[in-house]
Amino acid sequence: MIALADVTLTLRGQMVVVGPGTGAPIDDLVVMESPREHIGGPGDLVLGVCLDTPKRALAAVERLGDRGAPGLVVRTRPAADPEVVAAAHRRGVALVALAENASWAHVIQVLREALNRAATGAPRTVADDLFALADAAAGLVEAAVTIEDARHRVLAYSSRQHRADPARVSTIVGRRVPAAVVSTLRAGGVFRRMARSDEPFFLAAGVTPDLGARFVVPVRAGGEWLGSIWCAVDAPPAAPVIEELRTMAAAVALQLLTQRAQTDLTRLVWLDRLRQSLVEPAADAATWLPTGPWRVVVLAGTPDPAGRPLSESARELPLLDLWVATLRRRGWPQPALVDVADGVFAIVTDAAPIARGREGHDPLARDGIAPSTVGRAGTWAWLRAAVEDVASAGCLVTACAATPSEVAADLPRARREALEVAELYAPHGDSTVRQADEVWPALTIARATRAVGGDRPIGPLAALATDPADQERDRHTLRAWLDHPGAPRRAAAELGVHVNTVRYRMDRIAALLDVDLDDSDVRLALQLLLRAHHTPDPFPPN
Repeated sequence: MIALADVTLTLRGQMVVVGPGTGAPIDDLVVMESPREHIGGPGDLVLGVCLDTPKRALAAVERLGDRGAPGLVVRTRPAADPEVVAAAHRRGVALVALAENASWAHVIQVLREALNRAATGAPRTVADDLFALADAAAGLVEAAVTIEDARHRVLAYSSRQHRADPARVSTIVGRRVPAAVVSTLRAGGVFRRMARSDEPFFLAAGVTPDLGARFVVPVRAGGEWLGSIWCAVDAPPAAPVIEELRTMAAAVALQLLTQRAQTDLTRLVWLDRLRQSLVEPAADAATWLPTGPWRVVVLAGTPDPAGRPLSESARELPLLDLWVATLRRRGWPQPALVDVADGVFAIVTDAAPIARGREGHDPLARDGIAPSTVGRAGTWAWLRAAVEDVASAGCLVTACAATPSEVAADLPRARREALEVAELYAPHGDSTVRQADEVWPALTIARATRAVGGDRPIGPLAALATDPADQERDRHTLRAWLDHPGAPRRAAAELGVHVNTVRYRMDRIAALLDVDLDDSDVRLALQLLLRAHHTPDPFPPN
């Protein structure tokens, strides 16, 4: 099953939940083709193809509430009716509004594909389908064809290569439209035109020195610009061919929506598995995580994705989203970041850093951001450098890492250890990055102190002076003496008294305790008791 909110994400811009139950679990689709049908049950998302009026939608909501169906999809007009919305809330049926210009056939195919992908957790590539469409378009226009997305990346190209101009060659080799061509086309309003209309148009040769004539077919769905089909022709095709290309554009739009649905839902399923692997041991996590060993890192503080001192608008975003945007901008396309109840966590590989390029150049620097990486994105070396870079821009952020985990089942232990390091060091603000294997002495003492502090104190400390002020002074003196074994002058300097005063006090304290202070076990036990049950005063009494 998958939550209704996650299903609607696959058609964002065309589908929105206006009623209750965004978390309702969905495991199947049911198409209602007649308002008199009695269909739908637990786990079914009912597609109200026939529910074109508020009256019909209202009756369907009442029936579905009786049958336990979690959700109903209708067009925007009946979904906005107050009576229908009120009935959906009363009956506990999630009401989903579908854009008036959305095709039911496309919606059904995309949602079915999304449910199938969510059930298996593995994406299905649509590249072969797009290449076949490119070849079909090339056969229509008898010229070379490329299919691109809205970010100017080449998704597919036809096998027909004759008369390929320099721009096409560069585009196919680099799998992206050259930056100079993109800049010129943007300045000429080409992309703005495709974002506003689905009408095909012809570009004469000479727009840029390397770009020949093109016939361009925008690929749009539900008012959203998804991509385009580019045909390398010398003149606009005949009207029947243009209509065929428009039909192909609709097929490309369906493929791109399917691809996006697969990507979005696959990532949601992957993130949920990632989150579970940090809470409960998951031996199979090694099959879908990068090759280990791994480190679990807790990220604290509020970064700004653009690498500036934190803006007011950024403060309003969820902390996980800020960290994801920040790390993506620095070159990690799919950050392995999740939020668990007690923080934002990253799972990175414990790979060694790689050297920078010639003359100190960082090969991963991009988008005008200062170089922040010394290793491959997704490694611990890369992440700690990225966090230090964010901190250098004025953001108060920290990254605290656990020791490496050799097996995936060890990740919950690593999460708890990362939190221990964060609790130990984050309040001090004296370092941006910490890792457990570098601060093991302090971490070991903290664990032992925590264990001792959970029990009723035992030992001889109760024999110290009975007066509260004198007792506190004796405890500070004993702790300083234990912290500086064989160095009474250093203990005296810490307490701000003469060394003879320390010696005098320790003679008296030793008599009261009546223990062998030369015994290393006794000294260690006393230190733990003092740390666990007596918080040190930053200004101890002399």
